[in-house]
Amino acid sequence: MKKQWKRLLVAALSSSSVFAVTWYWYQSTGNSNSSYGNEKPLAYVGKVVEDIQRRPASRLLWQLVNTGEPLYNGEAIRTSEKGEVRIQFVDSDRYLDLEPESLIVIKRSQGEIALDLMEGSLFVNAKAGGDSKDAPGLVLNSANGKVDLSQASASLSKGKGNSVDVQVLEGKASIKGSDGKSKDLTSATTEIKILAPLPQKPIAMDAEAPQPVQFQWSGFPANTQVSLWVGSSRKELKEVAKSDLNQSQLSANLPFGRHYWKLVGTTPDGKNVAESTIYKSEVLARYAPTVVFPLSDAEIPATATPFDVTFKWQKGDDTRQTTLEVWKDAALKQKLTSKSFASDEAFTLPALDAGTYYYRMGAYFTDSDKPILGKVQKFTVKPAEQVKVQAEIIPVQVNFTMPEAQYSQYFVQNPKVGLSWKTDKNEHVNSYRVKLLEENADPSSATSLEVKDLNVQAPVTKPGRYIASVEALNKDGQVLGTTTSQPLTLAVLPLLKSPQLLPAEGNLQAASDGKTQLEWNPVEGAKEYWLVIRKQGKELKRSKYTNTTTSLKNLLPGEYDLELTAMDTHGRSSEVGPIRKLLVPDKSGLKAPTLKKIKVN
Repeated sequence: MKKQWKRLLVAALSSSSVFAVTWYWYQSTGNSNSSYGNEKPLAYVGKVVEDIQRRPASRLLWQLVNTGEPLYNGEAIRTSEKGEVRIQFVDSDRYLDLEPESLIVIKRSQGEIALDLMEGSLFVNAKAGGDSKDAPGLVLNSANGKVDLSQASASLSKGKGNSVDVQVLEGKASIKGSDGKSKDLTSATTEIKILAPLPQKPIAMDAEAPQPVQFQWSGFPANTQVSLWVGSSRKELKEVAKSDLNQSQLSANLPFGRHYWKLVGTTPDGKNVAESTIYKSEVLARYAPTVVFPLSDAEIPATATPFDVTFKWQKGDDTRQTTLEVWKDAALKQKLTSKSFASDEAFTLPALDAGTYYYRMGAYFTDSDKPILGKVQKFTVKPAEQVKVQAEIIPVQVNFTMPEAQYSQYFVQNPKVGLSWKTDKNEHVNSYRVKLLEENADPSSATSLEVKDLNVQAPVTKPGRYIASVEALNKDGQVLGTTTSQPLTLAVLPLLKSPQLLPAEGNLQAASDGKTQLEWNPVEGAKEYWLVIRKQGKELKRSKYTNTTTSLKNLLPGEYDLELTAMDTHGRSSEVGPIRKLLVPDKSGLKAPTLKKIKVN
């Protein structure tokens, strides 16, 4: 009997040690940062749109990735159907933008950073940091050879088979084939050239008065009519405008947001003769500086003439330069001054006589060369006794306070956009006007609501991309300040990922006495877990757990199917993972006691 207990003890210790080693392996690869030790990252995650996942080189499971996280050698990054991510390389200003439904692997190879584009598309901007002495080379591995992108800005997309289409937009790039010879890709680009808008450059537009986007090109054959195709993805392009025959330009109304587009040339009988590469452009909503003083149609009391008038305004965070123009007549022919300011938010125009003046403010933004011009407004200088005294307008700063992670928001049932902001002089503000505009909607359809608090849950009709802004108002409804417009994405809260029974591979095995110890990985956001046991398709048991372990007892010999799901705080079940097999042996490991001697009296 003693020998049997010893055997049982050895078996238990062996089983426990195997489970412990498996669990240690799983946990040791769970934290990608710790597993890389002192290794220097290759890049960092920039702005993230929707769900982005990474897979470290030492893991088989995908993990969600957030802004600011480091990326190491051998890691893979993939985007969802509407997901986008910017990857900023260390030691330089170079970056890449990974587009929706794309997968890329980043590696360090012989002093270079190598990109393997497995599927989808991306934009690489290496020209900005290509001359840095400390920056390693940046190359793309393709079926045709190694493409050197160290001094280029290029658009890359996975073509048919293993080929990768490379469109060099700026700088120079070359490809080295298997024979070791290099070929300049810049000289091999298509004859069709896009003159406007510049590919991958934002298109800044006045949010209050949007204008058609101007498209210009060269290189199409003679006797060709060019049409513009636009869509929300590379796979969904539709014709939206067409030029006249033999013309090299057209205009099209594009809503605020991201757009993919291409130009297609056809003959008068409708035959396609040429086609450009697919480009991506973003139409940004921009606002002219908010004028705090003088307000439109204001009457300024002058104690004596001539009188000095001080202009005050508020500029956005991404404004690099503001302009002020003042005229003496409604026809805008007698200009009194035209000034530009880098950081100032006030300017005094001296010695104005009594009368009416006209002014306009504009702004140059960091991502565009053309200014956004505000509306022409007027004010009148009058003797003090002829002007009704009005309360002084005190400008305030208004800024959004949502963390960058909240630029992508989720809902379960009723779609709402959550906004929060702050001001530096809240005591002077009576209310706030919140404006929300759908990405693909006409600006005149923007919804507006007035609130007293510094936050709001604004209901909307459907998920999608929205552009939000907030204005601070005084008791007379005058604008004291406004935020910079902020794009946000609203989507249905995705279901939880399915929990995985451990170990992740192979069948699960019960002990010889029918007992089974089960354990699974925790799922972030899970309130509880449900385990369903089936045999030959018939459900035998359904159990709820709040932890990640359980023990099954009294299972008869045979084969069972285990299904494990997680439930979130909204009562929604997670995705269903693969069905796992549990084998219960039909023979016990215990031996029956034997009689060595029988004594009969």
